[in-house]
Amino acid sequence: MIIIGEKINATRKSIAKAILSRDEDEIKRQIEAQDAAGASYIDLNAGTGSGDEDKEVEDMKWLLDLALKTTEKNVCIDSANPLIIRKAVEHLDDRRPFLVNSIKYDEKIFDVLFPIITQKKMPFIALAMDEEGIPKDAEARAEVCLKIYEAAKKAGIVEENIFFDTLVMPVSADWGYGCIALDALEIVKKAVPAAKTSMGVSNISFGLKKRFWVNEAFIIAALSRGLDAAICDPTKESTRRAILLGELIAGKDKYCRRYSRALRQGVFDKK
Repeated sequence: MIIIGEKINATRKSIAKAILSRDEDEIKRQIEAQDAAGASYIDLNAGTGSGDEDKEVEDMKWLLDLALKTTEKNVCIDSANPLIIRKAVEHLDDRRPFLVNSIKYDEKIFDVLFPIITQKKMPFIALAMDEEGIPKDAEARAEVCLKIYEAAKKAGIVEENIFFDTLVMPVSADWGYGCIALDALEIVKKAVPAAKTSMGVSNISFGLKKRFWVNEAFIIAALSRGLDAAICDPTKESTRRAILLGELIAGKDKYCRRYSRALRQGVFDKK
């Protein structure tokens, strides 16, 4: 399982405060904890909601420099604004491999980011979303993903560098949202098996109590449908436990070795 550590995100009040005050110690603490917990990528989102594009660029540059000093893990450049991503990649200047998070179906965004992704040979997350928003049913979401795939292929991007994200939405808003995201994931995984899939798994439980139980169940279900990467908080014991169980059920734990090792380590003795 590819783990994309989600905690350095300016939509979180504590992170926004740390970015605005240039609190290096807080950001480093969060990065180090995710690194130690097994994150493959450290997601960096500098969108504090100020609406100031130049400020967001400077904040993203600061986060990138700090992340590169703090961890050897790869970085995930996260912004809805393609210009922020482009400037972040320019600032990164090939110092570290990166993942782009994320690209919806929009030809203007393709024009800005696909040449960079093609040149750098780096992966990106393709959202099941277009200019009209997020489709309501699984088939329509899968269709959007496959349209992005066709555009990426024309730009010279290889399948292995595409992560399809079929957009997890809270079941507290609509009890069918979990199935829609999972069904769409399965459709695109079967259509483009060499590509990868990703999800912001904790979105499923927003608005509910005891969220970790819901997140744990959803991770297991998603792995059984072909999930390759989770945007999540790897520092949570429940997340790591769900990944172990999900990989076991999905046939990704040869001879049950990781599960057996976790048992010996007492991972499943903890609540």
